[in-house]
Amino acid sequence: MQNDLVKIKTPEWCAKEIYSKKAAFFDNQADADWASDPYGESELKKLEILFSEVGDLSGKRILEPGCGTGRLTTILSEKVGNSGWVSAIDISPEMTARACERLNKCLNVKVDTLPLESFVSPFNDGFDMVLCHQVFPHFEDKEACLFHFKRVLKPDGVVVIFHFIDYQEINNVHRKAGSVVAHDMMPDKAQMNNLFNKAGFSIRFMRSDDNGYFLYGDMA
Repeated sequence: MQNDLVKIKTPEWCAKEIYSKKAAFFDNQADADWASDPYGESELKKLEILFSEVGDLSGKRILEPGCGTGRLTTILSEKVGNSGWVSAIDISPEMTARACERLNKCLNVKVDTLPLESFVSPFNDGFDMVLCHQVFPHFEDKEACLFHFKRVLKPDGVVVIFHFIDYQEINNVHRKAGSVVAHDMMPDKAQMNNLFNKAGFSIRFMRSDDNGYFLYGDMA
């Protein structure tokens, strides 16, 4: 039986041109290898490092913007367990449709089709973590999104940004895309510190190396 908590919404923001264009771009990528295939060995090793760094997720509530086809969401569902929760969102209806298929037996997950800026937390006391996997450069107003993270997090909540590739390669891949994502850049270290500080966060750890890009921030 399909999980009633996993639903696709018709987003009201489709009239916003930039989101419509980005949604269409990612709709066309929904069946691409990078979006839909199971994680490869090297990716799984990097995820192991990520989870060792963020610690035990049992019982945690996680917001996952840019969930794509739900590859990571499936793992998060297992990590948080029956007492935890994952809210997974994406702007692409095709991506979230694939995520719903993948997650239809996960009772601790809800998938929505909407941008982060439109997300309303179902919890009065907030999330434990916002986990941005391969999505942060695509946020239109990164400062506003960080303020939104703060609104939906618990006072001791954390923000994690994680990519399989390093800072330079992230930006090179997007530049070469020649499309609506060509200008979606990861801010440099100084810019990121400034963005996080303005939103009331402190960056506790930032790494960019062969194991990818990893940032861990919490309330200042």
